[in-house]
Parts: sequence; structure tokens; C-alpha cells
Amino acid sequence: MTVKEHLAFVCELKDKDPDRIEADIEWTLNKISLNKVCDRQVKYLSGGMKRKLSLGMALIGDSKLIILDEPTSGLDVDSRTQVWKLLKDIKGETAVILST
Repeated sequence: MTVKEHLAFVCELKDKDPDRIEADIEWTLNKISLNKVCDRQVKYLSGGMKRKLSLGMALIGDSKLIILDEPTSGLDVDSRTQVWKLLKDIKGETAVILST
């Protein structure tokens, strides 16, 4: 499955409005910076990219609460900074519990 297909699958699981799925996927891909590899098979992604995809899968469902276990583990410095910024950006909309 591709990155985009994984996000679409999560949308289906969370019973998202079909008219919003494509827009939500694009928003998520931009937020997690995987838009350039959205058509790549997940098995060929680096560990850091897979970590970002996992974060995107948690975010895409408009959940009110997400629980993340070491979301920046295995990420390079730039990606780590980007993830922390993203978590700060969503803090008013979504409650985030971090485990370390």
C-alpha cells in the first residue's frame, strides 16, 4: 500500500465524510511533509518517514484525543522539530498524551 492509501484506509475506518477525504489527506501529507512520497509503497520508506506516517494516521481522523508513544524517536533533527511544531499547532483542537 502507498502512503496515500494508508491515510485513505484510516479515513474509512473512522467513517469520515467521503467528500472530505481527499482534502484531509492532502492537509495531512503537507503537515507531516510526506507529500513528495505519497505514491510510494510504505515498505520502501525510511524509519523516520514511517514514524511520520504513523503520526499522520493518528491525526487524520479529527480525533479529540491522540496518544503518542515517543513520536520523535528515530527522527532526524529537522523532522523532530517539525513534529513538535505540529503538535503545538494542534493543541487547541486535540488533546495529546505523550508517552516516553
